[in-house]
Amino acid sequence: MAKENSVIDWEAYGTLLKAARLANGYSRGKKLTDAVEEKTGMKISERTIYALEDASRAPSADIFLALQQVLPELRDPEYMKPLFKRNGIEVMLVAF
Repeated sequence: MAKENSVIDWEAYGTLLKAARLANGYSRGKKLTDAVEEKTGMKISERTIYALEDASRAPSADIFLALQQVLPELRDPEYMKPLFKRNGIEVMLVAF
């Protein structure tokens, strides 16, 4: 189960992750994991994607950032805003 003592509502994250995956044409988790590996070099299992989507697991910082490289919605502050459990949370968005 994803962490309960967290700034982010991981259940909501899972819902948005799945919506972003499908909106970007990744009908299967494996297609998304392949795209992440191609873009970032990071290997993520299909099982991990589904565990994130059903909130049975929270992502590591590496996975959180790697998914943002392939799913542009996860970099959109307005898309991500509902995930934060409190108002006034500030997030750094930069490009390297």
